[in-house]
Amino acid sequence: MFSERVVERYRFTCARCGEHSDDVYQVTHVTDSEGDTFSFYSHGGHPCESPAAEETMCPGCHCGPVHVGLLSRASWRSDITT
Repeated sequence: MFSERVVERYRFTCARCGEHSDDVYQVTHVTDSEGDTFSFYSHGGHPCESPAAEETMCPGCHCGPVHVGLLSRASWRSDITT
Protein backbone atom coordinates (compact mmCIF):
# COMPACT_ATOMS: atom_id res chain seq x y z
CA MET A 1 0.00 0.00 0.00
CA PHE A 2 1.25 3.48 -0.86
CA SER A 3 0.17 6.66 0.90
CA GLU A 4 1.02 10.16 -0.25
CA ARG A 5 0.20 13.32 1.68
CA VAL A 6 -0.08 16.51 -0.32
CA VAL A 7 -1.29 20.07 -0.04
CA GLU A 8 -3.58 21.08 -2.91
CA ARG A 9 -4.52 24.66 -3.70
CA TYR A 10 -7.83 25.21 -5.48
CA ARG A 11 -9.37 28.22 -7.22
CA PHE A 12 -13.13 28.77 -6.98
CA THR A 13 -14.57 30.96 -9.77
CA CYS A 14 -18.19 32.06 -10.01
CA ALA A 15 -19.65 31.52 -13.48
CA ARG A 16 -22.16 34.31 -12.90
CA CYS A 17 -20.17 37.27 -11.56
CA GLY A 18 -16.57 36.11 -12.13
CA GLU A 19 -15.46 36.53 -8.52
CA HIS A 20 -12.75 34.08 -7.50
CA SER A 21 -10.98 32.89 -4.38
CA ASP A 22 -8.27 30.36 -3.55
CA ASP A 23 -8.19 27.84 -0.72
CA VAL A 24 -5.84 25.10 0.50
CA TYR A 25 -6.74 21.49 1.34
CA GLN A 26 -4.67 18.70 2.85
CA VAL A 27 -5.12 15.44 0.94
CA THR A 28 -4.02 11.86 1.58
CA HIS A 29 -4.00 9.69 -1.54
CA VAL A 30 -3.94 5.97 -0.73
CA THR A 31 -3.26 3.29 -3.36
CA ASP A 32 -4.14 -0.22 -2.22
CA SER A 33 -2.54 -3.50 -3.27
CA GLU A 34 -5.06 -3.83 -6.14
CA GLY A 35 -3.97 -0.48 -7.61
CA ASP A 36 -7.13 1.40 -6.61
CA THR A 37 -6.59 4.96 -5.36
CA PHE A 38 -8.68 6.66 -2.68
CA SER A 39 -8.39 10.31 -1.62
CA PHE A 40 -9.17 11.72 1.83
CA TYR A 41 -9.52 15.50 2.15
CA SER A 42 -9.28 17.83 5.13
CA HIS A 43 -9.65 21.60 5.42
CA GLY A 44 -8.48 23.49 8.47
CA GLY A 45 -7.70 20.18 10.17
CA HIS A 46 -11.23 18.81 9.72
CA PRO A 47 -12.27 16.00 7.34
CA CYS A 48 -14.32 17.20 4.38
CA GLU A 49 -15.55 16.28 0.92
CA SER A 50 -13.44 16.89 -2.16
CA PRO A 51 -13.65 20.61 -3.06
CA ALA A 52 -15.08 19.61 -6.46
CA ALA A 53 -17.81 17.53 -4.80
CA GLU A 54 -19.22 20.29 -2.65
CA GLU A 55 -22.10 22.51 -3.80
CA THR A 56 -20.40 25.89 -3.58
CA MET A 57 -22.19 29.22 -3.69
CA CYS A 58 -20.39 32.43 -4.60
CA PRO A 59 -19.65 34.58 -1.53
CA GLY A 60 -20.12 37.72 -3.70
CA CYS A 61 -23.41 37.20 -5.56
CA HIS A 62 -24.67 34.19 -3.53
CA CYS A 63 -25.38 32.28 -6.73
CA GLY A 64 -23.66 29.63 -8.76
CA PRO A 65 -22.42 27.62 -10.35
CA VAL A 66 -18.91 27.96 -8.96
CA HIS A 67 -16.19 26.24 -10.98
CA VAL A 68 -13.37 24.54 -9.06
CA GLY A 69 -9.87 24.15 -10.49
CA LEU A 70 -6.68 22.67 -9.05
CA LEU A 71 -3.95 25.35 -9.02
CA SER A 72 -1.06 23.47 -7.44
CA ARG A 73 -0.05 20.35 -5.58
CA ALA A 74 2.90 20.02 -3.18
CA SER A 75 3.90 16.74 -1.56
CA TRP A 76 5.17 17.05 1.98
CA ARG A 77 5.56 13.36 2.85
CA SER A 78 5.23 9.92 1.28
CA ASP A 79 4.97 6.63 3.14
CA ILE A 80 5.18 3.05 2.03
CA THR A 81 3.45 0.70 4.43
CA THR A 82 2.74 -3.00 4.30
